[in-house]
Amino acid sequence: MTRTDLAYEAHEGLAQKCEGIILEKQDLSHGDLIKIEITDKEAEKIVGKKIGKYISYETPSFKHLEDEARKEVVEILSDNLKSIVDINRERVLVVGLGNRRVTADSLGPRTIDKIKVTRQYFKAYKKEFDEDYNELAVLVPGVMGVTGIETQDTIRGLIDRINPTMIIAIDALASRNMNRLCSVIQITNAGIEPGSGIGNMQGSLNKESMGVKIAAIGVPTVVDTATIVSDSIDLMKKKLSHKISVVDEALGLLGQLDDNEKMGFIKEVLNPRFNDTYVTPNEIDELIEILSDILAEIINRAVHPGY
Repeated sequence: MTRTDLAYEAHEGLAQKCEGIILEKQDLSHGDLIKIEITDKEAEKIVGKKIGKYISYETPSFKHLEDEARKEVVEILSDNLKSIVDINRERVLVVGLGNRRVTADSLGPRTIDKIKVTRQYFKAYKKEFDEDYNELAVLVPGVMGVTGIETQDTIRGLIDRINPTMIIAIDALASRNMNRLCSVIQITNAGIEPGSGIGNMQGSLNKESMGVKIAAIGVPTVVDTATIVSDSIDLMKKKLSHKISVVDEALGLLGQLDDNEKMGFIKEVLNPRFNDTYVTPNEIDELIEILSDILAEIINRAVHPGY
């Protein structure tokens, strides 16, 4: 099975129903809201996602959202972000994960540029409370390949200095479906594992490792090569579905494999040369700009009562 950071994609890939998972879907005016809660260790092991709540908004394209649709996305996800980690009066640290130099991985740093930072005013005026704003600071820790420092170590060091009551982490994710590239926003209270979507594990950012409650928000910006090959085969089967004999002749045994068998075979063929290759949309620069605007608006609205 290919890697995915989306909880409901991981759930879709299960061969059989799993207890310990609560699934709720809502059809909204401009997209679908999918809520998944993983409630026990057995479900965590089977799905491959940590115990917690995962909320996703999926729409055909964030690029072409009209004002009304954008308003729906921001309102729904900001309200869910507030409720999923019980945002009240907080000292917030917003962390933009990823590499600003790599466009597909720059969603976190680019979003940070648009967050309403207020900690300096709280310190300058010695404020403990403000009706319209929470105390908020931001951090872009970079990636270990550039800084030489593990992301977790950088964040822990800052936690010790500024003592936040919660963290919001922003990151680019990976999907196992081409149609979901840059078309899904996921928020969760289960934390995040930077780099996990592309197999570059750097440890977990969660309440247990950081000592404060954490919300994570992200968008899938890459798929791996095996996903593209698999999706292309499915598209060919669909295109030729009215000609059964042509499908059988064109695809042979490959067309008869189930999803897991097909993916396993594709990865075996691609390995080792192309198995760890990832692809992103050719319009990724424009999409990152749009998505960072939306994510920043969601976070600002969720954190600051008067925003």
